[in-house]
Amino acid sequence: MAEATREAAKEGYDIIKDRQRKHAQQGLARQQAAMVQMKRATESTEAHRQENLQQGRKVCEEVAAWRLGAKEKNDQWMQHGKSIKESQKESSPVVESMSQLTDNKKKQAQATRTEDSAKETEREQLKKEHERQVKTLAEQVRKETSDAVTDGAKRVFYEQRRAAAESTKSHASKLDTARKDNSTRFKEEQNKKRNTVREARVKAAESRAQLLSSRAADAASVRDSSKGYQEAHKTRMQEEYMKKAATVKAVVDNKVYQDPASQQASPKQLESPQATSTGSRNSSPAQVRRSGYAEDDP
Repeated sequence: MAEATREAAKEGYDIIKDRQRKHAQQGLARQQAAMVQMKRATESTEAHRQENLQQGRKVCEEVAAWRLGAKEKNDQWMQHGKSIKESQKESSPVVESMSQLTDNKKKQAQATRTEDSAKETEREQLKKEHERQVKTLAEQVRKETSDAVTDGAKRVFYEQRRAAAESTKSHASKLDTARKDNSTRFKEEQNKKRNTVREARVKAAESRAQLLSSRAADAASVRDSSKGYQEAHKTRMQEEYMKKAATVKAVVDNKVYQDPASQQASPKQLESPQATSTGSRNSSPAQVRRSGYAEDDP
């Protein structure tokens, strides 16, 4: 098994070596072909460049000849123009006016140059004055912005900010103290009001209880007095009833003894006066009242 594995590995290694060797040979062949192709291209390019150089030399020689001929022809025309100009100067009356105009222009140019010189001098003076002012201002700014002045300004600003911060802090502390005092006072007032309300509620409850008790006592007294009135009324009614009953009895008795018709009363009524009185007692108050009213009524 191991021997077969080694043989297979060796065959694979040989295959890889053969493949690498083939690749190396192909790469070398391609490299040589590329070098040959580059050499041919270089030779062709060099030949083309030499051909272009030769044609360029020919063109440069032709252009130089053309320029030389054009220059000679131009010089001839310039000479011809100068000769015409000289002939015109000698034969034309405009020369004097041109010379006068030239002189005037020269004078004006001189005056202009003098004025320009004066202006230039003035400009230089103004420039120097401006530079001096700038230097003075720069020196002043340099002095005003020196380290000492800057440190002093920073110190002043720091002190101002510190004073403002301390003032703000003290003001904030005062406000905090006032707020706390106001809060404490408000809480105390609220507690007082709450206690007052609580006391008022307690007093109201006590007053209500007292009122209820007093009303209960008054109601009890009213009930007692009403009960007494009822008892007195009952007693008075009983007394009146007894008086009326006695009156009726007396009237009945007197009528029985005085009226002959009353002799025809029932034997039970004539048996004894006790029976009559007993009968009158046993009769109801309404019957007695009706009988008494009947007897009293004419």
